[in-house]
Amino acid sequence: MQFGRVRNHEVALLRRDRSVIYVLENSVVIRDETGQPLEYRAVVLDITEMKHVQSQLQRQHETLQAKLVDTEKMAAVGQLVSGVAHEVNNPLTAIMGFADLLLENPELTSDIKDHLRVIVHESQRTREIVQNLLNFARQTVPNRQPVNVNDILRRTIALRSYDMSSHGIQFSEHFDSGLPEIVADAHQLQQVFLNILNNACDAVCETQRRGKIVVSTEAAASSVDVRFSDNGTGISNPDRIFEPFYTTKDVGKGTGLGLSICYEIVREHSGEIVCFNNQDAPGATFTIRLPSAQPATAKQRRLPVSRIAIGELTRG
Repeated sequence: MQFGRVRNHEVALLRRDRSVIYVLENSVVIRDETGQPLEYRAVVLDITEMKHVQSQLQRQHETLQAKLVDTEKMAAVGQLVSGVAHEVNNPLTAIMGFADLLLENPELTSDIKDHLRVIVHESQRTREIVQNLLNFARQTVPNRQPVNVNDILRRTIALRSYDMSSHGIQFSEHFDSGLPEIVADAHQLQQVFLNILNNACDAVCETQRRGKIVVSTEAAASSVDVRFSDNGTGISNPDRIFEPFYTTKDVGKGTGLGLSICYEIVREHSGEIVCFNNQDAPGATFTIRLPSAQPATAKQRRLPVSRIAIGELTRG
């Protein structure tokens, strides 16, 4: 009696309930002295659970690799923004300095001085935008302290105000002046707000109608609500909107990581993110609820979780 070579096979089998299991088959053919097969012996091991674990580990590895690549890209972009910002600051300082000197000239007419004041004002506004870019690009350790959400929103909106105006987007802000402070990292929240605002701008630019974006804040009983509403294309596949790497944008226009990172930031701040397509109008609304540092007098309302998708902030 002769034993043939042991063979290892990984086989997918279909059960009666149409589910698939994976088995590892170790088999050998036993032959007689003349080489004729006598019998076939095999040991079958169910490796379905092991396959699932391997698949999960592979996905986690790929996700980690992609995030590392994205981190390196963001670091390079941060260095570029920092260098450009400093180069812009130098001529801005000269413009503001000479404009201030000219304002002190008594021989200038009032009209010319008015024009100079506009130059000074716009130069100061440009310097604030450059400083916001520097703060946004700078990689810092999370620093949570009492902050005012309205102030962070205004700095964020300033980064996109010119672009929205150049694309004919009608922008409105409705901020609650009695908003309580929250304990948060201002730079991380700015990243969240900027990402949602960027998605809203992309969504309204994809339509033929005039784009509209409304940003509002409101104090609840023990939290602060921030809403971003637009009249864009709405949310496709809302059940997947917060999945890492999910995007409907063209190649090179989105990584699918923006909203998932924003979701993690908000969750680390003990907050909530909800999103839904507008019921009586085109477009979508994103709402962020963050716990306030002090109780407010307004009555707290539950977010409409029955019609939202919770997770990352990429419109797709």
